[in-house]
Amino acid sequence: MDTAQLIPPTSGQHPRPPRERNKPEPAHTTPGHGNPPPEQHDVIDLNVRQPGKASIVVALVVIALALAAMLAVGIIPRIGIHNEIAADAAAAANAPVAVTVATPVRAATVMNVALPGTLRPWQEVSIFARTTGYLKGFYTDISEQVKKGQLMAEIETPEIDQQLRGAQATLLQLKAAAAKSKSDLALAEVTDRRFESLKGTNGVTQLELDQYAASLQSAKANVQSAEANVASEEAEVHRLSDLQNFEKVIAPFNGVVTGRTYDVGSMIIANPTSNDIKPMFKIAENDVLRVFVNVPQSYSLTIKKGMDVNVTARERPGRVYTGKVMGTTNYLDPTNRSLLTEIKVPNPDFSLLPGMFVEANFTVKRDKPPLLIPAPALVSDSSGNRVAIVQDGKVHFEKVDLGVDYGKELEVVGGLNGDEQVIANPGEKTIEGAEVTVADENKPAPATAEQKDSTKHVAESTDSRSK
Repeated sequence: MDTAQLIPPTSGQHPRPPRERNKPEPAHTTPGHGNPPPEQHDVIDLNVRQPGKASIVVALVVIALALAAMLAVGIIPRIGIHNEIAADAAAAANAPVAVTVATPVRAATVMNVALPGTLRPWQEVSIFARTTGYLKGFYTDISEQVKKGQLMAEIETPEIDQQLRGAQATLLQLKAAAAKSKSDLALAEVTDRRFESLKGTNGVTQLELDQYAASLQSAKANVQSAEANVASEEAEVHRLSDLQNFEKVIAPFNGVVTGRTYDVGSMIIANPTSNDIKPMFKIAENDVLRVFVNVPQSYSLTIKKGMDVNVTARERPGRVYTGKVMGTTNYLDPTNRSLLTEIKVPNPDFSLLPGMFVEANFTVKRDKPPLLIPAPALVSDSSGNRVAIVQDGKVHFEKVDLGVDYGKELEVVGGLNGDEQVIANPGEKTIEGAEVTVADENKPAPATAEQKDSTKHVAESTDSRSK
């Protein structure tokens, strides 16, 4: 078996060839004649030659050249592209902003204003009892039409009936007493005249004359008292008679019964003072209806008494009810700046019901219609409501006063003359004094020499990147 000898390197010395130890001299024999070849040993030399300084320098130079080649091929072009992009961005920032403008237009002189409203009955009343008793019967019910003066119900009032009979008897007694007082007065007057005729004679004394005169005055006072008692009792009889008449509940006007509370035999309380006492009936007159509409401040001065109004209801498609303005409150509600307007609408076929939601269409004429601008043109911020306009190729903001918001358009009642170029949709680059290009005119605003140079640089950079 072959073996390998390891020869350690000698420190500080140059490697030397391996030295053979106890190696016999080779015999001059011929292989193949019965003599085997001498035993061979593999030798590994660990004394490897160390690289020199020159080799290290060469390797470093090669690495530096490789890095320089990589820098030249990849990083430097990137830096150039980055610089070009930065230059393009700076040029674009200084370039005019392309905007779309719109000229404000005047709104129509005659216009239709549609406002929501609510129907109310022409008259509506809750009927309470004026006399206390028990419900004898009712002769009309909910949803039935009634006429003015029609009997609706009756109330039994035995106490009132008894009081009335007693008052009538007392009145008869007082009238009799009054008649007796008048007879006494007549007798006193005759007696006084007789004794006055004897005055100055010895047939009557002065004391007797004074007594008959006092009796006459007392008789007159008794007559006045009796007449007053009769008048008082007559008033009581009238009061009880009226209460007895209130046993019959009568419809106050033509209308429909919208509510009934009590059944036959129920206790009815007269003149209730508690809130939990419910009315006997509710009646509404709905052959004529009222519509209450809140008109915005911008249209408040165009509403006139007697003007025609077209009223429509969603539940009655295709039908238009013509009404008239009955009047306004002549006062703007400070909470919503609106004018409460009342409209009278005839409803002879009862096709409209009180409580319905309707739309009132006013045809108004304005002497000076406001201007209209696109809704996106408005800028609302801490400075208020403003619009951006183009003046001499630059952006300028103007404060405006708004009217009605139509969604896509806005009314401007102050701040614009009508001949301005309003930027339709200002963006974040649309700031005060910024140079702009009006897209609609295909004509850029005047540009400075620096802006022209920056624009040229942007074009050249774009061409170099495309190549």
